Amino acid sequence: MTRELHIGKSCSVGANRRFMFIGGPCAIESEEMTLQVATYLNNICLELGICFVFKSSFDKANRSSIEAPRGVGIDKGLQILKRVKDELGIPVLTDVHESWQCERVSDVVDIIQIPAFLARQTDLLVAAARTGKVVHVKKGQFMAPWDMKNVIHKLEEAGNYQLMIGERGSSFGYNNLVVDMSGLVEMRSYGYPVVFDATHSVQKPGGQGTSTGGNREMVPYLMRAALAVGVDAIFAEVHPDPDQAFSDGPNQLRLEQIRGILEQAVQLDDLAKSFLSGNQLPTDKLPSIEEFRPKQKDIRLFLSDVDGVQTDSGMYYFNSRDEAKRFNAHDGMGLQLLRRSGVKTGFITSEDTLLVENRFRKLKLDYLVQGSRDGGKLASALEICKKEGISLEQVAYIGDDVNCLDLLEKAGWAACPQDAVKEIKSIPGITILSKKGGDGCVREFIDLIMKS
Repeated sequence: MTRELHIGKSCSVGANRRFMFIGGPCAIESEEMTLQVATYLNNICLELGICFVFKSSFDKANRSSIEAPRGVGIDKGLQILKRVKDELGIPVLTDVHESWQCERVSDVVDIIQIPAFLARQTDLLVAAARTGKVVHVKKGQFMAPWDMKNVIHKLEEAGNYQLMIGERGSSFGYNNLVVDMSGLVEMRSYGYPVVFDATHSVQKPGGQGTSTGGNREMVPYLMRAALAVGVDAIFAEVHPDPDQAFSDGPNQLRLEQIRGILEQAVQLDDLAKSFLSGNQLPTDKLPSIEEFRPKQKDIRLFLSDVDGVQTDSGMYYFNSRDEAKRFNAHDGMGLQLLRRSGVKTGFITSEDTLLVENRFRKLKLDYLVQGSRDGGKLASALEICKKEGISLEQVAYIGDDVNCLDLLEKAGWAACPQDAVKEIKSIPGITILSKKGGDGCVREFIDLIMKS
């Protein structure tokens, strides 16, 4: 069994726990895309009960060609990573290439990563270790698994025992890598959590002449094999459009594929860890895969705030004293789909306007509560639950501001748009959606509910 490390405020890895997922785009390309991917991955991992660490690089220094883009640089990169950490509450990881960078990045990140090409650079290893942060060292493509004992010794001599060691494949002839699964067992015997880098293991280094090739279709297979061996963490680079990525496009996973891959990973990892925890193969009937599926939510009622959720946060007034609100057609269709599936729907809003009543009637929803009431939105939701004969555990609610706080804290499934206020995003377990209010966030939430 490997030792347990604590990452950030609520994440742990090692000690035969469920695997930790380290993921994100290879390079930081923009603030908007970085936050989009971090939010999307975090929501999936929260639903599946996976500890999540966001990864992206501010500089890709080891490029095949000098013309290749390298990223946004250390200043802008750390600023963006800090937003991910502070606003989404996610631990973050980035890699370093030079000793002086270690102290700079330690002010922001939870894990400092040493690239595989630099796994034997003593000064870099020592500088990373002396920050006191968790250090993840990838095994060089040119190194044997047992060579990592020397790397571990260097870090321990620098006074750091917060270590993870990673496998990302070994050179096999020109422009090709292979993964020796027995090497994962060997490295795990050293007592520190072992990370399997699933996407770099399918690289074709320099395989496209001036850039690296790869085969992302093989990632799920190698990932499942490594989980069966018993690794402590999975590292995978994920991008909304890998073919347009700054770097490593051919081996990065597509963002829309990651949910299915991680759902399979959880089932396999739980099974493998049940064997490892007993330190022997089971002698009786194997557990059913169904025993390891995450429990689905039994949602019977969907409630939504209006301003800032169904609409953007703008208030539109005309000289005629008329008021206007902009609703999203996709949200409306989502509510219709939810009603057809048998889930009751409704609006709960502190405002009291004819516009909202008209929208309610057009969509033919089940409940409309307008205006401030004693007990706030929570009391209104409880009243509806009583009529329906259900509990708050069976209620999904989406809100964006502090007047939604009481209900969001009690609902069975709480969500908020990307531009919700900080107090709402800080609610433990809340699903922070990738879309803003009025921009389709309600439909995004409904799609999650329909899938569950």
